[in-house]
Amino acid sequence: MIASAPWVVVLLGTALLVVMLVVAVLSFRGPERPTQSALAPPMSLPIPAAADTPAPEESPNSPSGPNSPSPPSSASPAPSGSSAQPAVPSRTASAAAPSAPGGAPTSSAPEEPVSATDTGEVAVSYKVLNEDGSSFRARLVVSNGSGESTDWRVELRFTGDVTGISASSGPGVSVTIKDRGWYLLSGTRPLDAGSQQTVQLRFSRTGGGEYPTLCTINGSACAVG
Repeated sequence: MIASAPWVVVLLGTALLVVMLVVAVLSFRGPERPTQSALAPPMSLPIPAAADTPAPEESPNSPSGPNSPSPPSSASPAPSGSSAQPAVPSRTASAAAPSAPGGAPTSSAPEEPVSATDTGEVAVSYKVLNEDGSSFRARLVVSNGSGESTDWRVELRFTGDVTGISASSGPGVSVTIKDRGWYLLSGTRPLDAGSQQTVQLRFSRTGGGEYPTLCTINGSACAVG
C-alpha cells in the first residue's frame, strides 16, 4: 500500500526535512536580547538669575512718575453745619508790680545788698521800713570800718514824687535840701572808728519812688535793700 502511494513517502520526507531545518535554525540562533525601553525625556533644572541682572525699566505709562495722580484722601469732609472752633491761646499771667495804696507804683530794690561794714571804710545801708499812699519810712545805718574817726555825708536822690524829708538820729544828723527829691545828710560830729550811726527817715510823696535813684556816702555807692 505504501509502495502504491509514492506521494505519501515524498510528503513525509518533506515534512521531516522541514522539521530538521527548523531545529537547526533554532539551535544556531543566539539568545534573544531584551527590548530596549524607550528613553525618558531629559530633565531640565531651573537656572538662577544673575545677581547683577538690571531691573526692568519702568514703562513710560507707569503711574509712579512725578505727575502721577495721588491716591484719594481717606479723610471724610466735615459735616456741613458744624464749624471748627479756633484754638484759644493760653495766657500767662504777668506779675504786676506792687503798688502803694492809692494806686501809686513802687520801685524794686536790689536783690542782694552789700554789707555796709565789709569795705574797710565808711559805708551806709538804706532800707525801706514801711509805706502808705502819701509817705514812707526808711532807715540809714552808717558804719565806720576804718581805723580812725571820720566825717560822713550821704547823698540821696529820688524821683520828683518825693516832696519832703525829716530825719532823726541819736548823735545828731544834719539835712540839706538841694532840690525836689535831692537831699544831703551828714553827722553833726565825726563817727568813731568801728562804730555805727542809725538815722531814721520819713519822706512825704505824691506817688511812688521809695527807693532812691542815687545813694552815695562820701562818693561811694550805698547798699540799698
